[in-house]
Amino acid sequence: MLVAGGTNFDIIVQADRLPAEHEKLRGGTFSAMPGGSAANTALGLARQGCAVRLASAVGNDALGRVCLDDLRAGGVDTSLVQVDTTRTSMALVFSAGAGKRMMTFAGADREAAIGAVSEDEVRAVDHLHVVGEPAPPLRRLVNLARQYGRSISVEWNGRDMSTLGQGASLNLMNADEARSLPGASPDDTAATAQRYAEALKGEVIVTLGSRGALWASPGRPPLYVPTRSVEPVDRTGGGDAFNAGVIAGWLSGASTEHCLRRGLDAALHVITRIGAQP
Repeated sequence: MLVAGGTNFDIIVQADRLPAEHEKLRGGTFSAMPGGSAANTALGLARQGCAVRLASAVGNDALGRVCLDDLRAGGVDTSLVQVDTTRTSMALVFSAGAGKRMMTFAGADREAAIGAVSEDEVRAVDHLHVVGEPAPPLRRLVNLARQYGRSISVEWNGRDMSTLGQGASLNLMNADEARSLPGASPDDTAATAQRYAEALKGEVIVTLGSRGALWASPGRPPLYVPTRSVEPVDRTGGGDAFNAGVIAGWLSGASTEHCLRRGLDAALHVITRIGAQP
């Protein structure tokens, strides 16, 4: 399978709140480790037993080398990850257990790396998972995957990804993202998911935080699956781990319920530890 999107280096600060103007607030645990939604998902898929290639970019710096070493050690094929002369993209995460706030800093040109993926490399995989803006390079990959009859999954990540999600096998998002979509029902996530599943002619999977997750399919009522109650330590990467579990389950032919449970279990493993790739 091929995963296309971003690779970051994450700085994670445990804090109960952001500091006020001119305040010097003492934080808790401070961690620095690889991250990025596409990289996190690729690593999660490898851990789920999938053969994975990542199309992404890192800078020619120490942080980029750490990210590549981590991915390779986890079994991800990084031959499509470009190393350019800029810095590695970064994310600053303020994490407070059940909540988080994030700032991202652009670096290496992931769009160029995605644009460099050849038709033969798309044809060689059975599934494409994409994360990021629906820019021309990502749209090209999705169109190639459709042309060659490959299944597709799309991480919506707070964006309206309808142009890529139309006809995609799996569309993945969280409840906050679903509520922000055009035409969303603010108080009925299931109704929104069902509406988009019908419009996209594909599956829509939504994480519901501590309430679990739901799966909406065209022509069928949504399926809810609860999750175990845990005390989150850091939610960074939890959604990416969930996506990896769901995609791996779906590719194996597992039932919808099993796919959701597999995703939820993967997410629990991540959010009860610090960092997106524990």
